[in-house]
Amino acid sequence: MNTFTSPAQRGMSLIFALLALVAMSVGAVALIRSVDTGAMVLGNLGFKQEATASAERATEAAIAFLQTVPDRTKNSGNDNGGASGYYASSTDNLDPTGQGSEATRLLVDWAADGCSYTETEGNCSLGARNAAADGGVRSDYVIFRLCRQAGSVTEGNPCITPEDASAGASSKRGKLDYGDYARFKGSPDAYYRIIVRSVGARNTVSYTETIIHF
Repeated sequence: MNTFTSPAQRGMSLIFALLALVAMSVGAVALIRSVDTGAMVLGNLGFKQEATASAERATEAAIAFLQTVPDRTKNSGNDNGGASGYYASSTDNLDPTGQGSEATRLLVDWAADGCSYTETEGNCSLGARNAAADGGVRSDYVIFRLCRQAGSVTEGNPCITPEDASAGASSKRGKLDYGDYARFKGSPDAYYRIIVRSVGARNTVSYTETIIHF
């Protein structure tokens, strides 16, 4: 027995087949995009981790440089700036990432290119120190002593210091009475703020900030 199929029925079957094909194609494209996006995210995370690891090594280099600064408690002649990347005073209106909008903010010229990393106005006057090459990652750092101004750490120049820091040596060092905090008194020294900018592959940028005290 022959079954007769009208042209209209065949046309409807073709339409459903085409709709199913379109749905499968859209699903395949979505799957490919999902896999591609996942790979991109993993790749960016890898580059970000690489830049952050390089920033850590640059921080260690900054600490080593800071240890060479003669008599850090008398920094009147060591507010060098420029290529040294060291400043003996803090900067309240500092914008290290260039994301702010105030025209009075101070910018760090990280790559010595006139602060091209930001498109907004600012005072591009702070130089950074380039750390040693670390593979394909470039790291630069700046150091700020957390004092109001350059000069000795005195009452006339407020600095952020540990609570137990005081001038002079303690005669009680070595004493076994751990409840006597006078044993820990030493020469006053301020805290230091180290900011590192690392640029890796695909222009991945990482900023790290470390506060240290000697």
